[in-house]
Amino acid sequence: MAISDLGPASRVLNFGNGVRIGNEIWFATRQILPTRVAAYDLTQRRITKSAPIPGVPGIWGIDAVGTDIFVSSYSPGLLFKVDTTTMDVTQVLDLREEVGWNVKTSPDGKLFVGTYPTARLWEYDPATGQATDHGRMDPDDTYVRDLAATNTTVYCGIGSRAGLVAYDRASGTRTDILPAELRDRTFGAVCRIAGDHLVVGISPTAEVLVVDTRDHSRYQILKTPNDSFVVGITSRGDEIFYTTRPSGSLYRFRLGDTAPTLVGVPVAEASNVRIGFLDDGRLWAVQGAGGILYDLGTRTTEALDMSSPDLAPMPERPMSLCHAGDRIVVGGSLGVQVVSSEPTPAFDTFRVPFGGEVKDMEAYGGVVHMGVYTLARYLTMPVDGRAVTEVVRVDAAQEQTRPTSLSVDRRRGLVLMSTEPDYGRWEGALNIWDGQRFRSWRGILPDQTVQSLCPDPHGVFLGGSTINGYGTTPTTTRAKLAYFDYRTERLAWLIEPTDGGVIVDLKLIGRVLAGVTRDGELFALDSRTREVLWRVDVGAVGGKLAVIDDRVFGTDGTRLWTAKVGRHEPSLRVLADGLNQSWFGAPEVVTDGVRALFTTRGTNLIRVDLS
Repeated sequence: MAISDLGPASRVLNFGNGVRIGNEIWFATRQILPTRVAAYDLTQRRITKSAPIPGVPGIWGIDAVGTDIFVSSYSPGLLFKVDTTTMDVTQVLDLREEVGWNVKTSPDGKLFVGTYPTARLWEYDPATGQATDHGRMDPDDTYVRDLAATNTTVYCGIGSRAGLVAYDRASGTRTDILPAELRDRTFGAVCRIAGDHLVVGISPTAEVLVVDTRDHSRYQILKTPNDSFVVGITSRGDEIFYTTRPSGSLYRFRLGDTAPTLVGVPVAEASNVRIGFLDDGRLWAVQGAGGILYDLGTRTTEALDMSSPDLAPMPERPMSLCHAGDRIVVGGSLGVQVVSSEPTPAFDTFRVPFGGEVKDMEAYGGVVHMGVYTLARYLTMPVDGRAVTEVVRVDAAQEQTRPTSLSVDRRRGLVLMSTEPDYGRWEGALNIWDGQRFRSWRGILPDQTVQSLCPDPHGVFLGGSTINGYGTTPTTTRAKLAYFDYRTERLAWLIEPTDGGVIVDLKLIGRVLAGVTRDGELFALDSRTREVLWRVDVGAVGGKLAVIDDRVFGTDGTRLWTAKVGRHEPSLRVLADGLNQSWFGAPEVVTDGVRALFTTRGTNLIRVDLS
């Protein structure tokens, strides 16, 4: 056996937020290592400063007090101060949470941070260093997704069941002021104070709520056509400007208007996560892949030059892998990386950028078929191509967002994609594309997400997850396994073969169906009788499996292992150890089907040639 290092699995520049201080726009990275903040100087037209943020994989929140910026991180949730004159970085607060979603400054110079998963509000005083935990803003929900602060009130956008909490800074009173007609939404997602009004973007309908801060009973709701998310809001006098996703559009309205006006599309399908105005009237925006300036008069876009020795595309944690002939396609943030599968590369690695994250993919018929988050989209790319095509997306009425597995039924020419429901929603779906229409069976696994699938001559095996949309509480404890019959379009049977809560992957080898759970149990059952044949511990974590002949191959994040699949319990054989993998999601192994395996070591792609 020989192991070859193929270099970084995926490299990208990915920004989670930004803020302007005078003549500088500060960018904060996410999903790439090391995490950094960097300043783009508007006069010099280049990156002039950068600083690493230690010990965290990315940043979500950012705001400024004077010449200091403050950023909040995830995994873990911390608050850092960056002195933009000396570039000193100091951790000032442990939020004791997984994510610090946002940082916003109040007019009196205090900082407020909203968190996940207990929807807490923290206050930090930069002048004294005092931190105050104001507690949960909603006892039954998980996100303070965004916030806006005045001298008297902090407004918190709540999710994953939409809410809008007005927190009185003097009394500590919490009042949910979200209008009743928006209660069935998922998030109060983006918040902005504009004079005496609060402007809030609502997900997943891209509505804009405008509330009079002097009288919360006075409000307007503006609808945005043909979009799903409001991602950035800014204001100029009584004019409000906001950006949407997935279209990448920019809209404007004046306070009191009943409908927004489309200004333009600065960059198609881009996510403008932070926007504001320069002194000359141009709009600046931080996007996932960089920054832009947009001239409202000429409707022209200038991309900022983000190149810098400290800010070159960095290795990211991969999300998915696909073997496609002479190449490996690696799913990541804002696109895929294409890497030669040979130890001596047949071509230079390159990136195919697009909006979204590929959660699973498969190559068949000269095409890479991709399941893409968000909006549960199915995209394709020629194996030798450099551009993707969106084929279809799951109907919004099904309330699905995150593909969990994708497989091509090669006998019938069907694309099978399983999905997780939207934030705060219940029951995933099996979705089948027959070349003309996308049909969905939501709730096919009662009270569960469809996490994995495996086609069979007459149907498809479905593996479940007790986890529904983010922010929901599971109502079941064991993952379900089912068989969906194409002929009846119903479940032929439904069982619970394991104690695990998530069946990450399924593979059919002869008559034996093998599956692996998130907590590292490999199991097998007779696909006809449904008898569970054996269950074996394969490590702390279970991931996506590869098959060569009668053997499955997998990784637990540290070890690459294999087991022979048959009717009798196998012995586990470890092929490699000490991989120290860093995945964004479940670890994965793919194969050429003959003798080579592909997985990662750290964030690098490796090839394992079996002897």
